[in-house]
Amino acid sequence: MMRPFSPLLLLILVLSSLSIISAQENSSFQSPVSTDRKPWTEKRFENEPDNFQFAILTDRTGGHRKGVFGKAIEKLNLLMPEFVMSVGDLIEGSRIPDTIDSQWAEFDKLLQPLAMRFFYVPGNHDIANELMRSEWLERYGRSYYHFIYKNVLFLALDSTDGDDDATFSDDQINYFKKVLADHPDVRWTLLFMHHPVWMYRSFNGFIELEEALKDRPYTMYAGHHHRYMQAVRKERNYYVLATTGGGSQLRGPQFGEFDHVTWITMTDDGPRMLNLKLDGMLRHDIASAREAALRDALLQAADFNGVMTINEERTAGKILLNIANTAEDTLYFDGRIFHNHHLELDQSILHKRIAPGQAEAFVMSWHLNSELPFERIDPVEMDFTIGFRPEVAEPPFQLEGTYPIPKVIKEQQIGFMEPILFLDQAEVTLTTPVQGLVIHYTTDGSQPTLQSPVYTAPIPLKEDATIKAALFDPASGSGTDFLEQTYHKVPLHPATKVRRDKPGLSYQYFEGNFQTLPDFNTLSPVRSGMVTDFDLEQLSEDRLDHFAVLYTGLIEVPEDGLYTFYVRSDDGSKLFIDGELVVDNDGSHSARTRSGYIALQAGKHPIRIEYFEDFLGEELSLYVQNPGDDQRRKVVFEQLSH
Repeated sequence: MMRPFSPLLLLILVLSSLSIISAQENSSFQSPVSTDRKPWTEKRFENEPDNFQFAILTDRTGGHRKGVFGKAIEKLNLLMPEFVMSVGDLIEGSRIPDTIDSQWAEFDKLLQPLAMRFFYVPGNHDIANELMRSEWLERYGRSYYHFIYKNVLFLALDSTDGDDDATFSDDQINYFKKVLADHPDVRWTLLFMHHPVWMYRSFNGFIELEEALKDRPYTMYAGHHHRYMQAVRKERNYYVLATTGGGSQLRGPQFGEFDHVTWITMTDDGPRMLNLKLDGMLRHDIASAREAALRDALLQAADFNGVMTINEERTAGKILLNIANTAEDTLYFDGRIFHNHHLELDQSILHKRIAPGQAEAFVMSWHLNSELPFERIDPVEMDFTIGFRPEVAEPPFQLEGTYPIPKVIKEQQIGFMEPILFLDQAEVTLTTPVQGLVIHYTTDGSQPTLQSPVYTAPIPLKEDATIKAALFDPASGSGTDFLEQTYHKVPLHPATKVRRDKPGLSYQYFEGNFQTLPDFNTLSPVRSGMVTDFDLEQLSEDRLDHFAVLYTGLIEVPEDGLYTFYVRSDDGSKLFIDGELVVDNDGSHSARTRSGYIALQAGKHPIRIEYFEDFLGEELSLYVQNPGDDQRRKVVFEQLSH
């Protein structure tokens, strides 16, 4: 008969087991983070086999859909990864402290059921301003850090740490360069960040990190775009993950739009990766460059460029649908035009198999069968399915829906050349994506008819003119409504003679609850002075929202000619040069870019920039495209004076 364990022996065994577990964790997990608050939960690692598994949760916010992230956590608890990484955008973000606290409390409650350790990585919704950065550091101690697990180096980057969007500070880059230098012999290096900075025109310091990585195996993971994309760069895999509840049209895997968690099995040969939809599993290259090309081609094809022409009596005409297949795969289309009580068609069932690189046009004749005028008939609609035939065991790569055939021509169906200003003369090009119709136009202000000139070559202009253009069916004589564009011959704005000017712009700073740009003449500035940059945060000091700035001074341009200016702002802005409104970007809105044209003589010209901030985010940038240049460039303050 076995002797029972004594309580003391049982206690020793339990403590020994805990010591072994602690020793195992300490030998596998290393991090120099010494703050009291840590950017990870205190849950244990789930297991420690030679080949370990972990999961990645991607963007929850940016238009988050309730319940998805929680569902993902439930699935992860069933899958039992050893730990979970993130790529940021965990909360929506705010400038109000109580709102920030409540959002993190909501997220903490959502995360609490997760049975294993979770590593935080900040996104632009988590750290959108200095208040949110302070809150992050108070909660988690660090916004960028590293650790080693099973001799694999994990780098958690903060892509909101620099001076602009999606950038890294010099301190952060130097930190990770030192980490890499200190750990040259790890099995693999994995990098996690929110913004896929390798896809941006400016790498914002990231290229230095890539250079430090070049002699080791590594893999990149990011989020932010809410659209999955796998790419090979520098002979390594770079991944942009989709969403785990963030805003998405969810058009399917090949569009890169799906909710998922990413499952990684780490081996000596690198990470083996599978994307797990919350209702299935997807291969790692489901939305690679090939699928991206198919996606873009399918979206273009599904535009249809539908148009209705009508005869002079407004009783009959044509319906034209255009489908262009720009992909390298065969495109399949099925359509059915719904029965309409007010008109009859000579055909309503449409089928087509469109070869790669080919375009097809459907032409249907219609006539009214009621006393109602054309303008009052029921909408003409088509039910459609269009797509590419999937490979075996792959989800359909197609779009389905209802397409309303427009009774009035759309702006994009006749393209007018820009710019609409010219100095001496212009040759105006007209374009149309609609096959089977021709452009008739006028320049004398009259409405185009079948007897008006047919567009076959650029239209020469030497004076102001309004070009009106419409599409006509040569066979039936029926046509569309017209579109118009006015072109202006303009003189050069003469340069201003300046005896003495100083670098930078003068500014006046105002406070108030603005939804549009105010009349600055009716306001008293809180303060004024001179600036050598558009640093709105510095100008507003501690004020986060509800202020306005008026900049005035001079801008110098190098040559005579027509200039294009661009203003990017959040919220509203306007640009005036020589007292003329060039760019109107007014209104309460997120960051967006607007442009305009002006003819300038070489030299200096008075400039005035109006700006206001409503709430949550401020930005102001000025760009210029010089005459004959095909690129826009940021206006540097060496060009500005007062």
